[in-house]
Amino acid sequence: MYNANIIQMLLKIQYNKIMDIKEIRKDLGQRIKAFRTHNNYTQEQFCEIIDLEQPNLSNIENGKNLPDIKTLFSMLENGRIEPNFLFGFFNKNFEQYTPLDYEIIDLFKDLPVETKILIKNCLKLIK
Repeated sequence: MYNANIIQMLLKIQYNKIMDIKEIRKDLGQRIKAFRTHNNYTQEQFCEIIDLEQPNLSNIENGKNLPDIKTLFSMLENGRIEPNFLFGFFNKNFEQYTPLDYEIIDLFKDLPVETKILIKNCLKLIK
């Protein structure tokens, strides 16, 4: 229970709102699954990387369980999940990034500068 309390506390602080444990489990599971699928890992492949049994990962991704502290650190170190993404930290304007925001940022960062400028100008027109 101690590990779940640490994760719950971190997520409550970052979301700046009161969340119950079910919401936290669901959101954390969605973030882990979004990261895994974005990187084209099957559950089995990701489990091998983070040293976790597949049914445990499935339960985490489906919001049934929270990862223990060892699994959490393995996801950060071995799985290379960014803490900002995993815990839903805020951007520089204290706005929370969503998994979709991270996908867009990931796609955007490798584009040539000219393309980034073009996209930026298009977004200004839309906004």
